[in-house]
Amino acid sequence: MKCALCEEKAQYRCARTGKYVCPEHARFEVVARRERGREESLLIRAATARDLPRIEELALYFGDETEVDCFDRTYDMLQLPAYVACADNEKSLLGEAVGLLSYAIEGEELVIVMLNVLPEYQGHGAGRSLLQAAIEEARRHGLSRILVATSNDDLPALYLYQSCGFTIFEVVPGRIAEHHGEEIAGFGGIGVRDEISLRRRL
Repeated sequence: MKCALCEEKAQYRCARTGKYVCPEHARFEVVARRERGREESLLIRAATARDLPRIEELALYFGDETEVDCFDRTYDMLQLPAYVACADNEKSLLGEAVGLLSYAIEGEELVIVMLNVLPEYQGHGAGRSLLQAAIEEARRHGLSRILVATSNDDLPALYLYQSCGFTIFEVVPGRIAEHHGEEIAGFGGIGVRDEISLRRRL
């Protein structure tokens, strides 16, 4: 899916116009929170081996790679357990995921490696529902914390995590720019440089 304003991949959906935009053309503004109405039904389920091709597609769509570096480790998305969000339509019957949360269990912590939802399904609660599935998974394992890392420009992710009880505990300046070999334009044209780590205690 292409950005409405350029040829780059769209990663966000404008809540006002419905247009899909890339990170550079996305903007952050203060608006009144809308009342929760009837939202599109999304099924959250544990991923199976059948989902691996779709998980690979989503990883490449959002990150251009299937290996993700966070918390001084490299994770292979195709080797991790995950939860997927499926739209309640014909595609979900085929098992096609529209959102993904992959994770690893490290000692007493559940580490969220990737959380993304396709632009056309954003705003329907999929991100929150996937996070809730991860919280429940961590509790089933008796873990004490959930960790997640994001980039300094990703204001929607920072909002989502903090509104779900996560707090910032570390900022590593320049880590993401170093990983990519350069600073790239991110959300709203903000340079993607720093890794921000958040945690939620259980």
